[in-house]
Amino acid sequence: MTTVIINRAELGLPDLAPCDEQYLTQPQRLDLRIYRGDSGRFRVSITDADGEPIDVSAATWDADIRKEALDAATVGSFVVTPVDDNSIDVILTAPLSRTLDDSPYVWDLEMTLGVEVTTLLVGELTVTQDVSRTP
Repeated sequence: MTTVIINRAELGLPDLAPCDEQYLTQPQRLDLRIYRGDSGRFRVSITDADGEPIDVSAATWDADIRKEALDAATVGSFVVTPVDDNSIDVILTAPLSRTLDDSPYVWDLEMTLGVEVTTLLVGELTVTQDVSRTP
């Protein structure tokens, strides 16, 4: 399993001159490749600038997949499962993976903690067509 560690400081306001562009948040890019019909997962751990864990156990999560970002309908969602106070597993189930056949797709991972909403990861999801198909 792949682990993605996100340093919360990378998502905040950078120290920029007053005339420079300022990002309120800047999701990290993580492109995913899957083999159609397979399940997959990766772990996300949230830390502060010093690498100390940030408690996100009270957070809610949304990780949708769409053909294009502006599409109203999703093609599905990842399952997000808490692992400990600062880590989650993001899971693509095999039943959802079997429905994906016209890549690429786009996806993101959004965390809501209290009243703060932060998109942590964003990327493309590319599907390689399978040969063997589980019924």
